[in-house]
Amino acid sequence: MSLFNSMVSFLFAAFFLLHSVSAFVIKRNNPVFDYTTEKIRGVNIGGWLLIENWLNADLFSQFNGMNNGPTDEWGFCETLGKSEAYNQLSKHWSTFFTADEFARIASWGINAVRIPIGYWAFDAENDEPYVQGQEYWLDQAIEWSRNNNMKVWVDLHGAPGSQNGFENSGKTGSIDWQNDGNINRTLQIMSYVVNKYTQDAYKDVVIGIETVNEPLGSALNMDELKEYDLQVYNMISGKSNSVATVVHDAYVDLSEWTYGAISGNMYNLVMDIHRYQLYQSNECSLTYNDHLNSVCDLGDQIEKNPFITITGEWSSTLADCTLWNASESGSAFTGGNSGDISTWTDQYKNAIRLYVETQLDQFERGGGWFYWTAKSGGATWDMGILIDNGIFPQPFTDRKFAPYCS
Repeated sequence: MSLFNSMVSFLFAAFFLLHSVSAFVIKRNNPVFDYTTEKIRGVNIGGWLLIENWLNADLFSQFNGMNNGPTDEWGFCETLGKSEAYNQLSKHWSTFFTADEFARIASWGINAVRIPIGYWAFDAENDEPYVQGQEYWLDQAIEWSRNNNMKVWVDLHGAPGSQNGFENSGKTGSIDWQNDGNINRTLQIMSYVVNKYTQDAYKDVVIGIETVNEPLGSALNMDELKEYDLQVYNMISGKSNSVATVVHDAYVDLSEWTYGAISGNMYNLVMDIHRYQLYQSNECSLTYNDHLNSVCDLGDQIEKNPFITITGEWSSTLADCTLWNASESGSAFTGGNSGDISTWTDQYKNAIRLYVETQLDQFERGGGWFYWTAKSGGATWDMGILIDNGIFPQPFTDRKFAPYCS
């Protein structure tokens, strides 16, 4: 890091540490949501204001059979052209989630929703294929949440240049977020988001703004990422004492976040971690008990983390390439992790129920959780389907099985 950057980091650290000392007491008297005493029991509103091919098969099926067909929102809009893309997406926004859907979500016992949205909802440049209109529906969702006594996290899910190269950033491929002035552009967008959603009109509902979703730390300059987070923190804490700055852990070891101003004493700073057990190459070979033990280990990490830690994404989906056909403790798991829950055996349902219960117990050793996602059509990703079939506890504190973790 250059001498100039080192001086900037030092000044940020000094300012924020001083700021946190004076404001820390306010945290415990937060009039909206006190992360130190209350638990988030939430769900993501995925596949709505930012689309992904696996979540939105109805939108992407028109490209079946096309060579190199689109898998992300950039490709969707580029392939269709702005006029047709807007026609299809505006219909999607008005129907995929509605006021009635939010009432149904609240009936589950949900107290907060995390709403992913791409940067292009607020700032789309002429040479980008994206279309706009999402901001109106974000505001509708905030009102629907208010009407159902739910809080909201506004989640910048896609950043200019892509922060991770995944379809959930809006554009797959290269990771250029820290190049070509994209950080500065993101800060300008976040300035708009923060200035709007910390206003009095939203302060009873919006309790968190996420700086950026799932930045891929292994492919980024972590010092630059932390400086960006600090600048967004500065924006938010300077405007509101009730809106948390939500920082994703970037999939790096939590020990890497214990430096300078990024500390457990930061006022209204929340760390978001996402943990799935199906994307790593070794997870296919894990036994069912291995998966449960991994959840127990994660609970230990969450409890020891100096930050208020919330698991902002998780699911009941397991890497089951061999798991459910292998012998485990003398019995074979059968049924298959299919999206069609009608094919599941009772044994399989019980296994998934215990996996869900174990995650709930461990995530609440921290600040709570947001399930991914409220609806998808695929059973293990769809909270509504799991609840309707008795696999996701109702109420959330109900337990069918004894605690797995000691």
